[in-house]
Amino acid sequence: MITVDCSEVLPIKHELLIYVSDEIGAIPVIKHHEFILSPVEDDDIIDTSHVTTSINEYLDSIGEGQNFRVISKSENVIIKSINGKKINRSIQPVRSLRTCCGL
Repeated sequence: MITVDCSEVLPIKHELLIYVSDEIGAIPVIKHHEFILSPVEDDDIIDTSHVTTSINEYLDSIGEGQNFRVISKSENVIIKSINGKKINRSIQPVRSLRTCCGL
């Protein structure tokens, strides 16, 4: 289980959660300022380096890769602003979050 602290990127938390969970094949759980990624199978292990790589790819894709650093410690990942930059997007309300299982 990996916890991703999104305190400094809240406006993109939901988009980021969907991107990362799809990229690494994990089950996401949303919390107030973070999300948790759990393996699909009990035996599986989520590699923190894959999570950080996926987050960096997403930040690069929206033009924010130069402004944020992704730091991992054990099973925790933190996204920190390098220069105090904030993401200026309005936070859209999420009515539901569903993941397709190939059905």
